[in-house]
Amino acid sequence: MNRHLIACIASVTFLASCTPSAAEQKAKADQAQQVANAKIEQANNEALQKGQAAQKEADVKIAQVNAQTQEEAAKAQLAANQNIRQANDQTLKLRNDYQVETSKSISQIDNRLDSLKVRALTSKPQAKAQFNSLMPKVAAQRSTVGEDLASLPSQTAQTFNSYKVKTDKDMSDLRKSVEEVAVNL
Repeated sequence: MNRHLIACIASVTFLASCTPSAAEQKAKADQAQQVANAKIEQANNEALQKGQAAQKEADVKIAQVNAQTQEEAAKAQLAANQNIRQANDQTLKLRNDYQVETSKSISQIDNRLDSLKVRALTSKPQAKAQFNSLMPKVAAQRSTVGEDLASLPSQTAQTFNSYKVKTDKDMSDLRKSVEEVAVNL
């Protein structure tokens, strides 16, 4: 039995000498932890660098898109300004042409009225009375046409067509009234 006991003790001692000590195991664990921590730190740094690079690339792309958008907006504004200038030039030309046309027409109508007034002075009393009864209507229509022509410079591209239609109608009505006076004189 002693031998057994001695053999057991020798085995335990042998096994104890074969297994690493707790300090050695702790040192190995600490070293493994340090290696793991270093790898984690390296992975975190790589991820951070990749994230920063991706953010920088995104910022560059955003800046490029913003620059392109601003350039396109500037080009669109330039085109719009040119279109506005062309429309304003065209409206100015239309107004000037219309002013010349209406000035000639109104001068002809005024000359016709002046000659009718002279004729009325030497006409028979019945014709003179007819002339005098029609003249207030003619004078009111002439005043309306005068107001129309006075507002011509304030007409815009959007309002010119409707203005022209109204003024043309007023001029036509005035011509008809003048002719009615001439027929009855």
